[in-house]
Amino acid sequence: MSTTTVSKANGILSFLVKAALGLFFVFNIVVMLIAFFDRNNYDEAPIGSFDAEQFNEGWKITYRNDKIEDVSLPMYVNAEPGEKVILSNRLPADLSDGMNIMLRASMEDVAVYVEGEKRAEYSTDSVRNMSFYIPSAYIVIPLDASDSSKTIDINITIKTKGSINSVILSHGNNGWYSVIRSGLPVTFISLAAFIIGVIITVASAFLGRKYKAVAAGYMGLLVMDVTMWMFSESILRQLLFSRPSLSQYFSYITLELVGALACLYFDEVQHGIYHRRYLVIELITVFVVGGGLILHFAGVAPLYTTLPVSHILEAGCGILILINIITDIRTGRIGSYRINMLGGIFFIVFCLIELAGFYYSRFMIFGGYVCIGLIGLVASTVIQTAHDIFGEFRANEKRRLTMMNNTIETIAGAIDAKDEYTGGHSERVGMYASLLARQMKDSGEYDIKIEDIVRIHYIGLVHDIGKIGVADTVLNKAGKLTSEEFSLMKRHTEIGFELMSSMGDEIEGVLDGIRHHHERYDGTGYPDGLAGEDIPLVARILCLADSYDAMTSNRVYRKRLSAEEVRNEIMRCRGSQFDPKLTDLFVGLIDRGKLREKTVEGMAVNESGIVMKSAMLESRLQSDLLDGKKILHPSHVRMICYVIKLMEKKGNSYRIIFAGPSDEVLAGGELTSYIKKMSQLILRHVGNHDLTVRYTDRLSVIALFNRTDDELESFVETLTESFADIRTQVL
Repeated sequence: MSTTTVSKANGILSFLVKAALGLFFVFNIVVMLIAFFDRNNYDEAPIGSFDAEQFNEGWKITYRNDKIEDVSLPMYVNAEPGEKVILSNRLPADLSDGMNIMLRASMEDVAVYVEGEKRAEYSTDSVRNMSFYIPSAYIVIPLDASDSSKTIDINITIKTKGSINSVILSHGNNGWYSVIRSGLPVTFISLAAFIIGVIITVASAFLGRKYKAVAAGYMGLLVMDVTMWMFSESILRQLLFSRPSLSQYFSYITLELVGALACLYFDEVQHGIYHRRYLVIELITVFVVGGGLILHFAGVAPLYTTLPVSHILEAGCGILILINIITDIRTGRIGSYRINMLGGIFFIVFCLIELAGFYYSRFMIFGGYVCIGLIGLVASTVIQTAHDIFGEFRANEKRRLTMMNNTIETIAGAIDAKDEYTGGHSERVGMYASLLARQMKDSGEYDIKIEDIVRIHYIGLVHDIGKIGVADTVLNKAGKLTSEEFSLMKRHTEIGFELMSSMGDEIEGVLDGIRHHHERYDGTGYPDGLAGEDIPLVARILCLADSYDAMTSNRVYRKRLSAEEVRNEIMRCRGSQFDPKLTDLFVGLIDRGKLREKTVEGMAVNESGIVMKSAMLESRLQSDLLDGKKILHPSHVRMICYVIKLMEKKGNSYRIIFAGPSDEVLAGGELTSYIKKMSQLILRHVGNHDLTVRYTDRLSVIALFNRTDDELESFVETLTESFADIRTQVL
């Protein structure tokens, strides 16, 4: 079975397993939802009765000069603060021991009488250290069978809205069941949000500004503050706190801090652009909170009376945030926190709805709308944070890949600089290999992805890295290698493998590509003599790309082959050197014109198809070596080629001149004197970035950095005017 077939089978099996696990997970969620919400228990274990009766009918109300009216609860009394309201009724005739009657006092003083006997009181006077505006609370009055049919009077002193809530009649504390059921979702969400807020705040304190966690810290404080307010206003307050009366203090303070903390949060999210605006309203908040506490404890104005000022301040904070968001939308700065913006608007809108409900809804349960807004804010922050983290991860990954790509290209350039006949070879092999990989993907016979094509291109760039460890005398020998020299040359695959092994296989397949790109399909290659599909796929791809570039480039030992010769040679080696299927795909690319040699007359070209100056110099060096000319310092010339190539990649250019005396200048002392004077003249007229070396005993090669045509012509004129017998050639 082929590697491709096994890979496809593994992929299908993996998909089926993941799909099955996903279905089981969804099935569990569906079953859980049914278990929660299906009210038919199908005779399962009973839980007993939590029933409670609404005792809301048959009431008479007395207020304003003993005016008596029949009413049903809940109701609203249009009474002024300080007015007395009396609700009267007769208890049911079938009471039993252990029953309770329960009602919620909405910041009013309440006293409950049964047959004229005071059974319960909740008022400023009845609770120690209680302020005039007492927190809303449930009053529970125990009853027994002897209370059946007795009269009940509820005396209420109006202080705020005049809202009178429902009355609940229940066995034991069953009346709390409906209260808990209605208040539990908000309380549970508040508790979860509070814990999240604590975690976010603590984490941001450790991460700090270095990790851009300051905004998250303010977000955590805001969440904690809002949830503390929701706890303080919860209808379960009496069950949550041992001293619920103290909640009135942190209720007002937390409410007043919401707007300021939101401003701190958005100040960071908006990168401090509106810092002065936010600072002003934050200072106002400090004075309002501090002033309110001073007035309260001085007995001048209870906290409740200064609440409208706090509400105006909260609304002002929300409006300021919205104005700044709109400004960022208009200026295009919203892109960095678009998701935060949606959550912020959502939170502000629902906070304003909650605020409006305080003034216009007579029986509003506080915290519901804020809870919804808080969920939206936390969700948007989590999504924005995840988005930013992934964005930063993608940016870091892009930087890492760019750095890796630059490093690989630098390594490839260094390899090419060492090997005098492979100028641009590694880059072209990477490109040819990626073209073949793309064709393999399009054929549908191989499991090749876009990222695999990029990966194969990178591997092509470093496939010859082992040549760093091959001696120049072997690597750049003009003639045929001896058997000993060839054995040393073959070691470059293993040297490269060992060099890259210490870095790990970060680019998947890089080690296989480096070690095995000289394996042959018939098993006669090196270093391991692998055959057929035992040769890694990436190595089979590189083998074709490497050979194609070798045949279409000038080498020290021969000139490039023609296009027809290249095609014939590839087909001749089909099945012996090359993978037959890959050979057919590769030749198909050549025949359709999708793969063309990236050389002109064997010389490397730039992206515009123009032969590069570095390639011209390389070609001259290769040709002269092939013709047997004595080049004084080939490695120096190759170094110049490498420097020029690096500058060409950065958009800079070099102009290359060969200069030396004509053949009429005699050898011996006359030639030596001539060369010495010419070298001195050249050195006086070249710049810091220009390069010059002796090429042969008569010629010098000069590389001028970023020179215009006029500057080049002026330099040549300086040489020819100083030496009548000088000859120059400009590449």
